[in-house]
Amino acid sequence: MIYLERKGLPTVSIASSGFQKDTVATAKAFGMETAPFVTIPCVITSVSPEESSREIEKQIDSIINGLTNPDSLRIDSSDEEAYRTDGPSITFQGKDKLDAWENFNKDFLDKGWGDGFPLIPPTEERVNLILSGTTLSPEHIVGHLPPGMGIATVKKIAISCAMAGCEPSHLPVIIAACKSIIQMGGRARQWLMSTSPDAPFMLINGPIVDELGINSKQATLGPGRQSRVNIILGRALRLTLMNVGHNYPGEMDMDTIGSAAKFSLCAAESQDNLPTIWPQFHTSKGFSQSSSTVTVGGVRNIIDAADLNNYEPEPLLRGVSGAITGRGGYASLRWSDPDPYDPEGGTGTIVILAPDHAEICAKEGWSKEMVRDFLWANTKVSAASLQNSFRTNPSFLLKPWRWILDLPNDQARTTEFPGFERPDKIELMSFGGPAGKSMVMFLNGPTQTVEISDRA
Repeated sequence: MIYLERKGLPTVSIASSGFQKDTVATAKAFGMETAPFVTIPCVITSVSPEESSREIEKQIDSIINGLTNPDSLRIDSSDEEAYRTDGPSITFQGKDKLDAWENFNKDFLDKGWGDGFPLIPPTEERVNLILSGTTLSPEHIVGHLPPGMGIATVKKIAISCAMAGCEPSHLPVIIAACKSIIQMGGRARQWLMSTSPDAPFMLINGPIVDELGINSKQATLGPGRQSRVNIILGRALRLTLMNVGHNYPGEMDMDTIGSAAKFSLCAAESQDNLPTIWPQFHTSKGFSQSSSTVTVGGVRNIIDAADLNNYEPEPLLRGVSGAITGRGGYASLRWSDPDPYDPEGGTGTIVILAPDHAEICAKEGWSKEMVRDFLWANTKVSAASLQNSFRTNPSFLLKPWRWILDLPNDQARTTEFPGFERPDKIELMSFGGPAGKSMVMFLNGPTQTVEISDRA
């Protein structure tokens, strides 16, 4: 739409009810000051082609009017409050400091600037303290942060860190996480703006894990004092995505149901919690063992892969493969048109082997690559599941694969395909406490790893 408008061709978008604010905000973020669109009452998903046509036909006159008289449908978004690059300081008063703090929280949460939990006031003194954690200038521009492409200066990131409860030493981690998302580009916009519950997952590797006290052991992704730093870091990234990246619920975040993982999802690996022969995850991305890095990915859903019985690698890993297979083939292989933001095709998954499970494999001489390749070879998708995904709209399935739709039921159930395009689509990590409880986290696209730098 924006590409055509820049070429001088008028366009009109069709927005579903409930997506109007998102339409305006997205147009603004991608360079259009005004957004011509018509609204239909239903979301065009899981509805018949006939119903879709009926709803759109009702808007034909408005669409024609918008194309021939564009100003009639344009909604000006140039004065959107959320897109101010700076603003005056705000003072909150009350009968005492607690009352003033409560007034601050109510105001910020009412404006949508918080995550729903109480915030720490980002006073000038507090923000300056956070800024002391990096050698970068407060005005240094890290980049344009998706999905709203907000200008991510170090100071803006520090403000969100202050509200989340960060310490100065945490700031470089969040700066690196922002760099990771910026480097993803359009792929990050897809999972950040999705109607699925995609949550930003962070994995921290290297010496910084012990230096900052990031939990890599029991309940790594859970609540409690042992994961305090993990929770704060995950929350700081969430607030930064909202207030710098304009990733607000109902406006550039159109999640249907939501997920508690969106509040904070931060983990770490540490070498003392890994088998001796297994290197940390970031070495698979080309970094040295001594580098400190952050890896970010859009996690769609999480499955427990428990096995308290098997003590040999093959039966143990077959069970993990079964958990991965639950993802289905719809979004795993390149069945439909290649994604312009992921030209290699297909999405992937994170497999978190619990330390007990990792040790079972390692003591039998299995490297991480051997584990990954075995999981890939044993993760299968049936033709029957693909039929279920594509039968009602076969045009979404690439022509070379449409023969699958014609398979009889018995043959479709026994015809299987790899669950992922390649073995490296399975990203293997290990952290957590004792017990044979591994985990599978399905990704919307690839992860991105960045070195944590510019630490004061």
